[in-house]
Amino acid sequence: MQRNCIACGRSFEASRPHAKFCGGTCGKRAQRGAPELSQVRAPIAATGSGGDLVAAITAELTAAGREGSFLGVTAIVLARQMSGPVFSGASYAALSKELRAVMAAALRDVPAASDQVDELKARRNAKCAATAGWR
Repeated sequence: MQRNCIACGRSFEASRPHAKFCGGTCGKRAQRGAPELSQVRAPIAATGSGGDLVAAITAELTAAGREGSFLGVTAIVLARQMSGPVFSGASYAALSKELRAVMAAALRDVPAASDQVDELKARRNAKCAATAGWR
C-alpha cells in the first residue's frame, strides 16, 4: 500500500496499514517535535520555489558589479541552498544569517545609490553653506 510520509512528504510502500513514516529517521524527527518538512518549505514554495531569492541576490550583485567576486559567488550559492530542501527552522535561520553577512561584506565598498531625497538634501546643504557666509 502506497502512503505519504507525514514527516517528509515522500511516497513509500507501507508494510502495515497504520504506517505514518517512511523510516525511523522521520519517525524520530516527528517524535522530537520537529516541524514537518512540508510546513518549513511552504514559504519557499509560495515565492516560486526560491528562484526569486536567487534572482534578487544575483540582480543586486550584478548592479554592484560584484557577481563574479568570491563573496558574490558565495552569496549566490547560499541563496540556492536556501531555495533547496530545508530540514529545520534553525538551518534556514543559519543560512539566512550567513547570507546577510556575506552580502554585507560583498557590497561593503559599493557606494549607495542616491535617490531624490538625498539629492534634495545635498542641494539644501549647499544653499545653507552658501548663505552662511553671506550674513
